[in-house]
Amino acid sequence: MDTQTKEPSKNTSNEVYKENKENNHNESQQIISAPPHQKSADQEEIDALKDSYDDFLYVSKAFSNCAINSLIAKARLYGLNPAPINGARVLELGSSCGGNIIPQALYNPEATFTGIDLSPVQIKHGNELIKSIGLTNITLLEKDIMDIDDDFGTFDYIIVHGIWSWVPDIVKDKILSICNRNLSDRGIAYVSYNTYPGWKRLEQIRDIMLYSETQAKKDSLQERTIYTKNVLKLIAETMKMDDEIQKQSGYKIDNINRVLQSNNYYVAHEYLETFNDPVYVAQFIERAEHQGCVYIGDARLEKSFITWLDDSIVDNIKVLSNNDYKAKEQYYDFVYDTQFRMALLTKQCNADAIVRNETVEKDILESIYYCGPAEDRLGTPNGWTDPLHQTIKYFMNTKQLFTIEDIQKYIEEHYPNETFDMNKLYVRLFHLSILNHLNAYGENYECLPFVENVSYIPERFINYVSTLIEGNGKQYMTLGNMFNQEDASVDEGLLYVMKQMAKPISRAELITILDETLTITRTRNGETFTVPSEQYLDESIQHITALGYFRQ
Repeated sequence: MDTQTKEPSKNTSNEVYKENKENNHNESQQIISAPPHQKSADQEEIDALKDSYDDFLYVSKAFSNCAINSLIAKARLYGLNPAPINGARVLELGSSCGGNIIPQALYNPEATFTGIDLSPVQIKHGNELIKSIGLTNITLLEKDIMDIDDDFGTFDYIIVHGIWSWVPDIVKDKILSICNRNLSDRGIAYVSYNTYPGWKRLEQIRDIMLYSETQAKKDSLQERTIYTKNVLKLIAETMKMDDEIQKQSGYKIDNINRVLQSNNYYVAHEYLETFNDPVYVAQFIERAEHQGCVYIGDARLEKSFITWLDDSIVDNIKVLSNNDYKAKEQYYDFVYDTQFRMALLTKQCNADAIVRNETVEKDILESIYYCGPAEDRLGTPNGWTDPLHQTIKYFMNTKQLFTIEDIQKYIEEHYPNETFDMNKLYVRLFHLSILNHLNAYGENYECLPFVENVSYIPERFINYVSTLIEGNGKQYMTLGNMFNQEDASVDEGLLYVMKQMAKPISRAELITILDETLTITRTRNGETFTVPSEQYLDESIQHITALGYFRQ
């Protein structure tokens, strides 16, 4: 593990939790009225919800499934033609401090981002971070979702992550209305939510915590969270004392342990908030349609493209669903006990373009950029020994974007005497994308290499890392890369190297600077040693290249 000469700032709040009925297309002529903003019995609870987020700060994360580049690719795979990144207008409802859209604004200066949140405290912190970074294409607003109307404008992408299940019904419907009325004609909305039947298992945990917290009513949310986690710990220990109970309810012990291992702010807002209302996927689709939206499919493709399953399973689900795409996804959830979903929605004018038969045209697959995931725990199969699969494996291991054309050129160059069934390549990449062994993106983001006396790092990237590392911004949000994936390994040492690259510089000059000013020590097998400047520089350059910070 790297140990820098300066210890990074530490703060307890700095932790980050690890973790067929056919549409009537004539409905596009209907006028769907937005739910009115009226004070209701829920208003007091909404205010309490706002106060809970002000009082117990939720670290704002970057979520890869919310990256608009990823949404573009998935929309294409479903048959749609979403707006390009260049000029795109993006809205996030419930943006918190902006951790989910600030990295996207950083990497996509040609797009504009707007985040709204009810919490003035989180909006204040987020705007301070944006000012420190120097971004001008992102705005965070303290605003009630219920106050958004047609005059707020239209957006090409609307992101609603971790909000829908945690608000009262009137706000749920308003969110879905916004995903229709405030979406552009080519627009894509993303809405995540807790779902049954999987969440029925977790409701037991929530019920225990809500019951036990009555013993600590006057305590703060943070104190109640600690108290109820201790209750869960004692319950799990008690269950383990009875072999029969442990055998019958091992899943409950496992669920309790996952809660105990999660950060307190996540547990507080996931299990102790007033609202946490899971629904079945069929119910969600019906509510979305009632607000004028059209359901596209799930952002996790395997929940909508089920043909990756064994043929016998697919056959049974088809019998159960009777050729109804909504029923197909609902029966999938019944079989696989789904507890979380990420719905993609669009407007009625796009209903006819959505492909429901789980096929994709070749030209769509050719338009996609693929990348091996940062962590592929299953890895590639051992049987991948033929040249085609070896080539796919090679590109996956680079962790950089590639296309079908890149694979074809590589095969022609390295296997000139081989004959390939290129249909097999299309099928394999599509299959890997469905199973999340490959991430799919709609547009290229080139990771330029370091070139001596040519490469430099733009000020906005240095300011971004500096704001999080030196400015202690990590207590408010995580660092996201070009794919909106978290990168927790960026530290003061890397930032120091980045600052030396604000202008083109030679490798020799960099090594001299590191020799004179920076000492890197590491510990291995209990022994501490100094890392040579040359080695640390090469590691840093590789990391900066992967982050996509270099420009020429």
